[in-house]
Amino acid sequence: METTAERYRIGELAKVAGVTVRTLHHYDELGLLTPSERTTSGHRLYDARDVERLYRLLALRNLGLPLDEIGALLDGEDGVADTVRNHLARVERQAEALDALKTRLTRLLAALDAGQSTADEIREALEAMSMFEKYYTPEQLQRLEERRRSLGDDEIKRVEEEWRELYAQVREHRTNGTDPSDPAVQALVTRSGELIQMFTGGDPGIAASLKRMYEQEGPQRASRGFADPEDMAYLERARATRS
Repeated sequence: METTAERYRIGELAKVAGVTVRTLHHYDELGLLTPSERTTSGHRLYDARDVERLYRLLALRNLGLPLDEIGALLDGEDGVADTVRNHLARVERQAEALDALKTRLTRLLAALDAGQSTADEIREALEAMSMFEKYYTPEQLQRLEERRRSLGDDEIKRVEEEWRELYAQVREHRTNGTDPSDPAVQALVTRSGELIQMFTGGDPGIAASLKRMYEQEGPQRASRGFADPEDMAYLERARATRS
């Protein structure tokens, strides 16, 4: 490699630093790395201080810092600790957003693997995800996802079928005029409580979010069509007979 009095031409510096000539041109245009000298023909020449600045710049860039913040750091205008602290907070927010996206994609994939592949079924799955995110905190959604994984897809399908059958029986008793205190209806009340407990894992916060979702969205939407308001009202009357 040829140098002029320990000075590097742009192509030489690019090769040594492992960057492209275009990148060095870009840094020059932004004022981040301006060569100390130029030859009589206008070619850039970088001295040892320029090389040191470039390596500092690349080290900060590898941390993911924006170029405008890097410039202030290199010029000593901003405190390093404050800049890194602010960048860490930004990275943490990005990580939280990625975790939320990961959870959404995992839940959507679970719905697709369960056979929800038509356009309408995918739309319904996305609507259900949005509804959950409206009422459950990110921490609660994470715990629900962990419970879903621990139960497994087969058990989730079985429980969904049991809910569907349970509400079908509730509707049959309601339309037949069965007294809510009837033992058969009371057995359905007991089982519904057990299924809710299975869903919430005994977490009072999740139970409160579930209750709020049913109250504000209505049983038809919150249960994804399993129950209608009259079914829920009948089940609540049956539950009330116990007190």
